[in-house]
Amino acid sequence: MSQSKWSRREFNRAAVLTALSGTVAACTETDVQEGLRPVPRGVVLITADDLGWRDLSAYGLSNVLTPNLDRLVEEGVAFERAFDVVSTCSSSRATIVTGQYPHTHGVTGLVHRHPELSLPVDHPTLIRELEHAGVKTAIQGKWHLAHAISPEEFGYGQYLPTDLDQRIRSVDAVRDFLAETAETPFYLELNYMQTHRDLSGEYPQVEGFEVSTADASPPSWWGLPDWPAIRDEVSGYLSHLLWMDHLVGEVLDELDRAGLTEDTLVVFISDNGPAFPGCKTTLYDRGVGTPLMFRWPALLEPRWSEDLVSSVDLTPTLLDLLGLPPLESVQGRSLAAHLLLDPDWEPTTHLFAEMERHGGDPKPTRSVRTERYKYIRNLNDTPWGLGGGNGDWRELLAQEPEQSFDEPRPPEELFDLQADPTEKNNLAEDPSMAEVLSQLRLSLEAHMVATSDPRLGE
Repeated sequence: MSQSKWSRREFNRAAVLTALSGTVAACTETDVQEGLRPVPRGVVLITADDLGWRDLSAYGLSNVLTPNLDRLVEEGVAFERAFDVVSTCSSSRATIVTGQYPHTHGVTGLVHRHPELSLPVDHPTLIRELEHAGVKTAIQGKWHLAHAISPEEFGYGQYLPTDLDQRIRSVDAVRDFLAETAETPFYLELNYMQTHRDLSGEYPQVEGFEVSTADASPPSWWGLPDWPAIRDEVSGYLSHLLWMDHLVGEVLDELDRAGLTEDTLVVFISDNGPAFPGCKTTLYDRGVGTPLMFRWPALLEPRWSEDLVSSVDLTPTLLDLLGLPPLESVQGRSLAAHLLLDPDWEPTTHLFAEMERHGGDPKPTRSVRTERYKYIRNLNDTPWGLGGGNGDWRELLAQEPEQSFDEPRPPEELFDLQADPTEKNNLAEDPSMAEVLSQLRLSLEAHMVATSDPRLGE
């Protein structure tokens, strides 16, 4: 994929490492004009697990306040229409670090249930490129790219202390890592599992971050009814969200104390939608939509962006911003030009997503989304399933006429997102939508050809 004009220069790893070790202030106006723009001293990539795309107060959630994540929104470039390319954890996280679609990198299901789907240790990744450039790297929290293989074998310098359930509970390891990198460019990946259900599938209230059921109506974009039993689970989900927000705030405070805030790029993204029916594991917006923020006070102008962007764009963007050469294997595009207000930036018009399986039966699916429409091609009729929740309300929900989670999936789905944002009214058989349907079919097929999708023709 093409890079922004900021990166059109000869790459020299030694020179890049020198630049990474310097400061933004050392870069002159002439350097910027010549394309030698400054690069961030460090990168902190924060991922959430099963966090909905609008489930932060800055994005529209009115139930509770998320002040620390809102701080990233207010101080950075926040995307209103960012989407993961897939709606299951391992596949999504593999896309984030490879810049490839799941059918290309091969992680098409949960690796702890399907070890054969693990990402190979020699697969090209963002982390390998950082390792080769001499950047000090560390990861803490969820590790879900390969079964029974440690992050260090994939090029991470350290796997910071993480609880057995893979939840981050303390900022101590972050503080120590930042102290160790006082004179070194760094990359720190923090993968929070707070908004993932616990091992029993529940959302118990977190002490100190309790949320009452009165403040827990399900967000409207989930498309779920406001039942008391659903509120009970939503209140626990929100409690865990507040816990994660608090931990993110502690990390931001540590950057402040270390004097690194101005010169550190902080990125936040979720791996897929919340573990509630119709969200996680589906290709509806509430399944693949994600909050996405880039904060780099030294160079990025805070603002909201309405451009369509994808998680497959993350690796090429980070390499571009760091002044490192692009990976030939990536299938996304760098967003650096957009982040840096390059007037030559051309927005993406079509985003693509896919699913193969989560943990159970395969349900191969492909989709394309434009500003207004979503087209989904279901390659078998296996139901989406209830996608989370433990109470009897799930079975009652499946009986509701507007819900179809346990019904066989139709071959095609088409939604007008302006008129139907929760994607309930399938227009695939509406004669008035025939032209739109045909155009989106062709767009999806062209994408499948271009990326050598093995499902092409099914």
